[in-house]
Amino acid sequence: MAPGPNFKDELKGHKAVIIGGSRGIGLGVAEAFLSYGAHVHIIGFSERSVIVAVDLLSEEYPDSHASSLISGSTSDVRDESRITEALLKLAPVDHIVYTAVDARIRGPIAEEDIKLSQDLFGVKFWGQVAVAKAIAKHDIVNPGGSYTITSGTLSLKPKLDCAVGGALNSAVNALAKGLALDLAHKKVRVNAVIPGFVISPHDAINQDPITPERKAFLEKAGAGLPTGNGVGSTEDIAEAYIYFARAKFTTGTLAVVDGGALLL
Repeated sequence: MAPGPNFKDELKGHKAVIIGGSRGIGLGVAEAFLSYGAHVHIIGFSERSVIVAVDLLSEEYPDSHASSLISGSTSDVRDESRITEALLKLAPVDHIVYTAVDARIRGPIAEEDIKLSQDLFGVKFWGQVAVAKAIAKHDIVNPGGSYTITSGTLSLKPKLDCAVGGALNSAVNALAKGLALDLAHKKVRVNAVIPGFVISPHDAINQDPITPERKAFLEKAGAGLPTGNGVGSTEDIAEAYIYFARAKFTTGTLAVVDGGALLL
């Protein structure tokens, strides 16, 4: 009898690049790839945050020569030439995950700081476009590989004082579907994760602790979620990114991971 599919080793030995991997969801995604035996390189904006994250990952995965699977570097996604150069140095890779975000766009539309919002679009939207352009022009991602980008639930359920932030995330959703076609000739799958509110257990290591006000807000937000587990962790969100890396028959898809918040 022929052996059955080996799901647990599908990512073993793969090379994954996590842009924004030095904190938050990106750091959780890096942990997930390492758990599956992949080589992980994180790209962050701050040298300090990258060093701290690499040290943390090396401590978390000391066995099975895991320390040799972990590396990191800095770049600026707002600078197309810099991020392209960084990716070319790492090529070829099997998966690129983009979780980089500068800050949330929130506030009354009458007080909208358009210049600031344009800068934030540069990180979350145009940065993801720049990476896609590099993939399309160069042999950066191996055929059969994946590029997974990150959106947000405001794209699907508007809230007061969040019109611009919602529009940004809606643009990312459309980008994922369009790129799935544009990168098909490279045999690179493109999907997007839409995370809800999330808590990172590692915020403090990057000197970004949760304030009492933020903690109270997250507790309230998670109290009535259908999953019954409160607000999700970065580990919960990382599951979706791993799925997209493994799902060879999936492209142009949006995965909502929000504890059921959009049902309420």
